[in-house]
Amino acid sequence: MRPIRLADARVNPPVVIAATILRRFPPGRLSEVEAAWSPARRELVAAHQSAGSDLESSHWNWAGKAERAERGELTLFAVECEGAVQGLMAVPARPRSSMLAPGRSGLYVDYLEAAPWNQRAPGHPPRFVGVGTVLVAEAVVVSDELGLGGGVGLHSLPQAEPFYERKCAMRRVGPDPGYYDLTYFEYAEGEAAAWLAGARATR
Repeated sequence: MRPIRLADARVNPPVVIAATILRRFPPGRLSEVEAAWSPARRELVAAHQSAGSDLESSHWNWAGKAERAERGELTLFAVECEGAVQGLMAVPARPRSSMLAPGRSGLYVDYLEAAPWNQRAPGHPPRFVGVGTVLVAEAVVVSDELGLGGGVGLHSLPQAEPFYERKCAMRRVGPDPGYYDLTYFEYAEGEAAAWLAGARATR
C-alpha cells in the first residue's frame, strides 16, 4: 500500500483527496468488486446507449480473473478511496517482448479499468478523476523496479485509445492482427520516465 491522490469531480472545481494504491490485491475480493461495480456498469451502459454508442468493456468480469490471479499468472493492483475500489489493473507475471525495441522486454498490462462511476459518458459525470493515470503510472514504476526500464505495453479497446495516446503519451504501434486487431500501445525507451516525471509535476 502507498498513498496517492485523486481528483474529486463531485465538486466544482475538483479538489485533490487522499487515496491508496494496493499491490497484490487479493483475488478473493474480485467477486466483491464485481458485485459493487455491476449496477454502476449497467448505468454506464445505459448512458452510452442513450447517446447512440456502446460500452466496449461492458462484458468484462473481474471475478472471472480470480483463478488466474490465484495461480500467480496475474498480479492485481487496486486503487482504493472512501472505502471502495476505484480502479483495477491486472499484470501478467511474465514480461512481454517489446514491439518498438526488438530484444527488450517490458511490463504488459492485460486489463485496466476504472470503476464504472469514474468513467465519463454523456449525462454520466465521473466521481473521481485520475484513476487510470495512477494505474498506468504504477505500471511504469513496477517495470522500472523489475529492471525493465519503465517499459510498458498494452492492447487498447477503441474507446480507450485517446486516453493512452493523449493522457498517458504512449506510442501507438498499430493494430495487432494476433490480438483481435486491437491497437497496441507502448512506451519507447525514455518516454515512460519523461511522462511519469511530467505527471508527477502536475499533481
